[in-house]
Amino acid sequence: MSSTISSTSDAVSALRPLVVEEPERLAPYLAAWDALAAAAGRPFCAPAWLLAWWREGRSGDARLRVVLALDADGELVGVGPFFAQVGPLRLAEYRLLGAGFCHRIGPLARSGREREVAAAIAAGLASASPPVASVVFEGIDGADLWPELVADGWVRARGGRRPRLRTDVTMDAPTLALDADYEAWMARRQRSFRKEARRVARRLEEEGVTRRLTNEPTAIAALLDLHHARWDERGGSSVGDEAKRVAIEASRLLDDEARMAVALLEGPDGPIAAELVLRAGEAVVFWTGGFDPAWAKLAPGTQAMLLALEAAAAGGVREVDLGGGAHEYKWRMADGNRPLAWRTLFPLGRRYPLIRLRLAPKHVRFAARELARRLPAERQAQLRRLLRRGSR
Repeated sequence: MSSTISSTSDAVSALRPLVVEEPERLAPYLAAWDALAAAAGRPFCAPAWLLAWWREGRSGDARLRVVLALDADGELVGVGPFFAQVGPLRLAEYRLLGAGFCHRIGPLARSGREREVAAAIAAGLASASPPVASVVFEGIDGADLWPELVADGWVRARGGRRPRLRTDVTMDAPTLALDADYEAWMARRQRSFRKEARRVARRLEEEGVTRRLTNEPTAIAALLDLHHARWDERGGSSVGDEAKRVAIEASRLLDDEARMAVALLEGPDGPIAAELVLRAGEAVVFWTGGFDPAWAKLAPGTQAMLLALEAAAAGGVREVDLGGGAHEYKWRMADGNRPLAWRTLFPLGRRYPLIRLRLAPKHVRFAARELARRLPAERQAQLRRLLRRGSR
């Protein structure tokens, strides 16, 4: 969502909020929801991906609370893809579908109607059950104004004081401008990068490595096996066992290699590198990847990414999101940086002190992670190993 909003959207919303609690009731709106994700260039906002996560990836006491913003004819104008996470003291934290699993998620709206949609979302959340103790926007685009707009809408819906907003943490997220031209993008890379990429491609071919794009469940399983093999030596991955179920379900729902595919490199003995990418409109995003450490000297992970980028450019993709994290291999490919943000909205009322107290440990963890990201890579790996050992 652009940080610039048309002044014509300042009128009080005439949109009707519909809070949906059962995924089956979303069926009539899925095509329009998917079109909003495509128009915004937000692959992780596609309903197939988010509902796959809802079915296979959620945990705890989670209750679906998707807010649809409908016009007078019942047409979908925007969507707030939330669920209620009920914790101690029965306090309900309203979170985005896919929270903690993917990034650059959040509400969607037709261009120019963001303020109206935000007002409808606020009205829907304000009347939802269980009552909202906080609304968390996790891993949103740092330029998105949805938290501010929903806070403004909350006052119109409920009156009283404007909710308090807190920025919990921010994270770099490298991006690149592919502009549907792989060769032009590659020409902008450093000469050493281009030379090494060509050399490694030849070496892999000599070693009998083949390349392909696929959405087969076996490729998704192989990708996650490679991911964990790579991260085991770096202190472990935060990607859990549910990831395979979510990705396979999303692939089944999308059923289109142009929308979701694994860029797979296979050697004589099996897969050696893989990257999963999703597309919406003219944008693609990398979700996760991995490679066999035994092949590390030939950087097969980079080659899998280049395979995905070349295919994306051929398909007309213009923007690429490399995901959160300031990793060196991303910066070598990136043209820019679109940071992510984690922000929390707190309605002010008698339960405000309780929710701040309950969330205090999480906010301390956010601060600790922010400090940890400033440590050298070797120290970060040591810290991850210690944390894993302590959780056993």
